[in-house]
Amino acid sequence: MQTHDKIVKGAAEGLKGKVREKEGLMNPVISINTLAYEGYDLTTALQDIAKIGASHVELGYTRGWTEGLTEEHFSEASAVDINRLLSDLGLSSIALSAHIDLTTEDAVDELKRRIDFGKTLGVKIVNTKVGAKSGYSQFEKNIEAMADFAESMNIIIGLENPSEGSDQIITSGKTGAEVVKHIDSDFIKLNYDFGNAFTYSKGEIDPAFDYKEALPYACHLHLKDMNKIDDGWVFAQIGQGIVNYDLILRELVENKNFLPLSIEHLFIYRATKDLIVQRKAKAPELNQIRRSLKASYEYVKRFLHN
Repeated sequence: MQTHDKIVKGAAEGLKGKVREKEGLMNPVISINTLAYEGYDLTTALQDIAKIGASHVELGYTRGWTEGLTEEHFSEASAVDINRLLSDLGLSSIALSAHIDLTTEDAVDELKRRIDFGKTLGVKIVNTKVGAKSGYSQFEKNIEAMADFAESMNIIIGLENPSEGSDQIITSGKTGAEVVKHIDSDFIKLNYDFGNAFTYSKGEIDPAFDYKEALPYACHLHLKDMNKIDDGWVFAQIGQGIVNYDLILRELVENKNFLPLSIEHLFIYRATKDLIVQRKAKAPELNQIRRSLKASYEYVKRFLHN
């Protein structure tokens, strides 16, 4: 009888596991974005992220800003080399940030290169910014071809709300949702960045409310935080800044909205009093980066992996 009870109990637990998986209650992916390691080469960044204990990494590239991942990396040969390094370090990648301006005539070919690169890496999502409203007509032409290519590659394009600029096509979670809804493709979604929503709006948008507009149309979330200092703003550990991540993460758990998350801490950037993001001269020591990222990672994990 005792053996029978154990069998029944085991079957019940297995069924619960399947139900939890179906409902999206399995542990969500928490990645660390390599932009935290600006000033260091990509190999050093990946080796350090592995020391933190994270299982996933998001490679980060923004034209004109980043140096760890460069334009030259976007090739099949490079992706194979990076995959080998990821495997050796016990890391995986579900998303790639490879930002370009989607309103230019070259954008389709540029994004295809990044999707090809991401496919070889094994990612499911390629994130990019969009561009200004002045280029909207070109964006509309581009996005149809991009959506078709993304579908053929089974890769989702995550359109990210910007950190700065003016008169952008996407300005918030609300306008991002409107853009994605209009495109009406399963392969064009939002990558909502909490910190960007704050800086782009010059502090007028509260990301803890704005993200809810984006969530039904989102495929990925960027976690970024900031603190005010005397002469401006600095980027902060997740949960130690002005974004109410206690509330946000608790709501995500309660509502079973377990999208992939990426921790993006911009150590060599700061913002002026009016929230214009600028690059500092020098990267901090690796142990400082690692300590802060680990604290952010453990903070997020406490909410989601319990």
